[in-house]
Amino acid sequence: MFFHEFKYTIKNILRTKEEIFWVLLFPLLLSIMFHVAFGNINNTTENFHTIPVAVCLEEGAHSESFQKVLDTLSDESVEDTPFLAITYTNLENALTLLETNSVRGIFQVDDEISLTCTPSTASSSNATLAIEQSILESFLREYRTNAKTITEIAMTNPQKLPEVLSLMEADDFYGQKLSLTDGNMDTMVQYFYNLLAMACLYTSFAGADISINNHANLSTLAARKCVSPRGKLLSVIAHFSASLLIQFICIALNILFMVYVLKVNFAAPIPLLMLTAFISCILGISFGFFVGSLGRMEQGIKIGIMVAFTMVSSFLSGLMVGNMRSIVENICPLINDINPAVLISDSFLTLNIYGVTNRYTHNLFMLLLFSAAFLCIGCIKIRRKTYASL
Repeated sequence: MFFHEFKYTIKNILRTKEEIFWVLLFPLLLSIMFHVAFGNINNTTENFHTIPVAVCLEEGAHSESFQKVLDTLSDESVEDTPFLAITYTNLENALTLLETNSVRGIFQVDDEISLTCTPSTASSSNATLAIEQSILESFLREYRTNAKTITEIAMTNPQKLPEVLSLMEADDFYGQKLSLTDGNMDTMVQYFYNLLAMACLYTSFAGADISINNHANLSTLAARKCVSPRGKLLSVIAHFSASLLIQFICIALNILFMVYVLKVNFAAPIPLLMLTAFISCILGISFGFFVGSLGRMEQGIKIGIMVAFTMVSSFLSGLMVGNMRSIVENICPLINDINPAVLISDSFLTLNIYGVTNRYTHNLFMLLLFSAAFLCIGCIKIRRKTYASL
């Protein structure tokens, strides 16, 4: 009898296009939009890029030594991403390149070295341009300091000069990549975590159907079940298992689509991503089961409650506003501690940055704890009842 109800529940879910749409197709469409909107933001604004500069060389005291430094920093064989991309030209052409934003600055090398950049009013409207110009200014300032130090040592204590030069070479870190974690530090990936959290909470629609189809005063199917000799617990378990299977497959397809088609770097093993999604689906279905068991409200009202809860939870977790979770953390951290969307998205984030840690297991434990509470309350609410009429 269990497998009979299990099989027909699966068929019923597959025929319910609304459930499949909200759990499978809607997140897929949103993930494509997120990828188009955010997919390249980190590469263009956060990651380091080679800085194009123009160099005007004159016969002067610093021209030869400074040119050697520039050639080293622009050598592609030394670094995958060179510090500088240099265009040697005259001053007139260099100013033209600067006006068209083809270069970020002009080094004029003579007896003295000077740097010319776009006016501050122009660079202030472009954050990336301003940062690159600041980097060039810092580079020139450091070069001048080192050159002055070498000159003074050469004049006062020349035998120490080789040691000083070797120390300066060892301290050369331009273009060096440093990583604090093996995870993906792209801040835009949080939107995909929150999207998966929302999709997992949308599985509550399937959970509500389980309750409604076991309340004899809410559906004709439940009325027929009420007069049958079968126990209600077996029916609930069969419906819950079938719903969990289909909903989890939908979420798993979303994850695989993001990873292998959209190339979203979750920086975590697929089995752990699937485990997180599976437990999150248990929570979503359990919550829907709980809402569906509340009173004699119409099905539309219960669906409205679940949609409102899902959207508010997703909003507070940062799906619509990226830093909303930080704002809530500063105002009332307890909300984040009990918000299912935050627990789900933070589980994915923790896997990305830290791997399997106490924080990750705590999040999963809280999800299972909430699921158990929702299931217990729901089962109490739909226990066998008697009706005067149906």
